[in-house]
Amino acid sequence: TGGTHMRRMRTATLVAVGMLVAAFAIAAPASAKDRNHDNLPDRWEKRYDLSLKVKQGKRDQDKDGLNNRGEYAAGTNPRKDDTDGDGSEDGDENAGVISAFDGETLTIDLYGGGSVTGTVDDSTEVKCGHECGQDGSSEESEGAERSPGPGGTEGGEEGGGHPGSGHPGEDECTVEDLAVDVVVREAELHLKNGSAVFDEIELAD
Repeated sequence: TGGTHMRRMRTATLVAVGMLVAAFAIAAPASAKDRNHDNLPDRWEKRYDLSLKVKQGKRDQDKDGLNNRGEYAAGTNPRKDDTDGDGSEDGDENAGVISAFDGETLTIDLYGGGSVTGTVDDSTEVKCGHECGQDGSSEESEGAERSPGPGGTEGGEEGGGHPGSGHPGEDECTVEDLAVDVVVREAELHLKNGSAVFDEIELAD
């Protein structure tokens, strides 16, 4: 009948309106998490007193060479140029994250934007952050050479080792540690026959 038909239409309309309201209720908190649409969570921006009205992603308030999007990705403080207090600015020691590596060609997505690709060969030295001093140099100070151990190599390590894929100690990093999503602290490259080759890659602890 006409009355039944009208009740069904009202019921259907109320259900549709209810679903629409629910959708807005769900979407509102999600959009509120990044009100200035700069791909930085509002909660993180509030913690470091960054504006929620103006996009902050490409800004660099602490002038350390790492923009705020990079600071967020690296887990550093956008208000301090040297978050860990080791004497090196955040922009100098937070290169980015490995996005691809096939055993020879390595690509690092830079926290500051863009990416860099180069070859990893037998001359490439791979280090962990704890293997380096605060200034990025080897923990073993210059001029303080270790005397050869029983195996005839420095530090007593049998068989020695060579950069990259040698025979490291338990706590040393090698080419085998290069994998997607691994954070790179620093990286140095040079040109060889027109192609970029990594000299040194330091991985974060």
